[in-house]
Amino acid sequence: MKYTAQRHQLLHLAEQLQRWDLLNPSGGALSMRLDDGNILMSTAGSAFHRWNIGVRDFIALTPGGQIVDRTGGLGAAATTTHLAIYRRFPAAGACLHAHTPYALAFASLGIAVPAVTNRLDILGEVPCLAADDTSVKRGFIADPVPLDLPEGMTPRAEAAAVNLLHIEPQIERVLGARESELAHHGLAFLLYRHGVFVFARTGEEAFDNLARVEEAARTALLQAVLGGGRDGIHLNPLFPAAPAA
Repeated sequence: MKYTAQRHQLLHLAEQLQRWDLLNPSGGALSMRLDDGNILMSTAGSAFHRWNIGVRDFIALTPGGQIVDRTGGLGAAATTTHLAIYRRFPAAGACLHAHTPYALAFASLGIAVPAVTNRLDILGEVPCLAADDTSVKRGFIADPVPLDLPEGMTPRAEAAAVNLLHIEPQIERVLGARESELAHHGLAFLLYRHGVFVFARTGEEAFDNLARVEEAARTALLQAVLGGGRDGIHLNPLFPAAPAA
């Protein structure tokens, strides 16, 4: 088994994410870029098993998705998105995908998480990328088109079609121009009705940034409760003209 130390590192990160309610059985995936340029990521079924995983429940892939070291299952349906992020953003060293409940509430409506806390000012508003999953999958099954699927990914072509044809082009369009920000902090986006992605230089930084996004989403929803709906959500209600810190 290769990359034993890095497997333990990702496993510890998964345990910490669970401890702080940032990873749950509804889904998710973790990955990191290795020193040799390959990618280590959690395998499909990890969430189904309630994240009761071990060091063998990770797969090492080339940046193009070829298997380098397989000790368990294959990568999940989001494998193509993780790989696309690493190819497009060379400074990204870790990527977290989670179904955190408060960010998911915003994703379910297709709206961005606003920077209502000073901790999210560093990332700014978290955009929501959208695709009509049901329609895309139905259309692909009825009339499939050739897709370049990674060897190391669970063979779910209809799910990969959503990411390859719709989500990944949006990542470039919405976040591509912000690449330089990775020198200072991570970047994040929501997926409509799905969850949240965060990528950063290290797993620890990605963890911190994911916590910031979820905290802001929770705060915004509580603002709406206290303020009477979405109109009650304010970025800076006491000092509306003040620039972000």
